[in-house]
Amino acid sequence: MKNTLTSIFALVLGFFTVTFAAVMGLFIGLGTLIARPFIRKKINAAYEEALKQQGYTQQDFSQAQSGSTIDGEYEDITHEAPHGSKQSIA
Repeated sequence: MKNTLTSIFALVLGFFTVTFAAVMGLFIGLGTLIARPFIRKKINAAYEEALKQQGYTQQDFSQAQSGSTIDGEYEDITHEAPHGSKQSIA
């Protein structure tokens, strides 16, 4: 009898724990979905401010935002390679 009551109590406690974890995960996920646009807006504003402090103009910023990514190998096409980079001979 004692083992039966203990096992029932353990099952109820386990069910409560799993339910609590699921509800908390749901709230955290929902909060993330709601907060994402606000965080993205704040990050973009901070990025614009950093570009202004570094001396870039609004035109430079809009050109930087309109770039596209091309898959493939990276090859440095600037005249001066950054410190520590190795230029490949291909």
